[in-house]
Amino acid sequence: MQPTKKRLLTALCALLAVSLLVAGCGADDKEDNQNGQDPQAGQMKPLDTTSKKVVAEYNGGKVTEGELNLYLNIFSFFQPQLAGMVQTPEAKKEIVKQYIAERMIAEKVKDNKKYDKAADKALDDFEKQLKEAPAEDGKKKDANAVLKENGIKREELHAFLKNNNKVSDYFEDKVKEADLKKEYDKSKAFVQIELNHVLINTKDPETQKEKRKDEEAKKLAEKVKKKLEDGESFKDIAKKYSEDPGSKDTAGKITGSPEEWDPAFAKAAKDLPLKEISKPVKSQFGYHVIRVNKRGKQPFKDVKDQIKDDKVQNMYQKFIEDEVKVKKINLPDEEKKEKK
Repeated sequence: MQPTKKRLLTALCALLAVSLLVAGCGADDKEDNQNGQDPQAGQMKPLDTTSKKVVAEYNGGKVTEGELNLYLNIFSFFQPQLAGMVQTPEAKKEIVKQYIAERMIAEKVKDNKKYDKAADKALDDFEKQLKEAPAEDGKKKDANAVLKENGIKREELHAFLKNNNKVSDYFEDKVKEADLKKEYDKSKAFVQIELNHVLINTKDPETQKEKRKDEEAKKLAEKVKKKLEDGESFKDIAKKYSEDPGSKDTAGKITGSPEEWDPAFAKAAKDLPLKEISKPVKSQFGYHVIRVNKRGKQPFKDVKDQIKDDKVQNMYQKFIEDEVKVKKINLPDEEKKEKK
């Protein structure tokens, strides 16, 4: 399931992922097993949420081991692909700061029935999805059973969703559309390019086995280039020669952002003079012959949410750096290391 305010959770996950990479986090198999990972199932077992032991102190409050573990369980429930990464001491330190930041911000936001209603709706949608999902072993799972398997109670998830929406509002209320538009106007990003291309593969896209030698692919691409320069249409040439299944039947036409493309292909698409047929351009897929028809900027309405996401993420990170003052962290994993 996804919380009603998906934007903030996305931003938090992005922040955590960056933090983990910077910290060089990652545990070996032995550590994974010690932290409760089932190597056969490939999933994290839910952590115990009953401990009242204080694991962190900050200006304004304390965090117990049970509270931290519940937060980790919920995080893993929403982002199972990151579950294994959040069990190391380094990761937990970052998560403690994030948890404290959310608690501090939620306390700043005035309570409102809309937050309870939003959390109720998210839980109702979750239950509806479960009912519509295919039965496993002939049995349907209800929401409470699924949550229990993940170490979460319904009321705990409700509280998390409520706070998530409060925190989202705290940051999003500070973001004005006029500021987003200014950022969009001064940015050199958000380029949109319309082009035609013909791809000659060097590898089979499915098996990744060599399809033809590099020299052979380049020679065929040069042949394609000459035919186009001699006046043959992209429509006919792409249909006959291109090995890009997504565009060969539409004259090799592609419209998109260079940020989404192979770097070498993107560079050629940005640098090539309009309407000019390129020399063969080598990418990870093979050789391309390209003609750029139009360059412009993606419409503001199409990228506004992306700009807003980045701004919220930066604001959240700054809040953690400026406002979260952790006086003491005493994680159980660190205690075990000290005893050894």
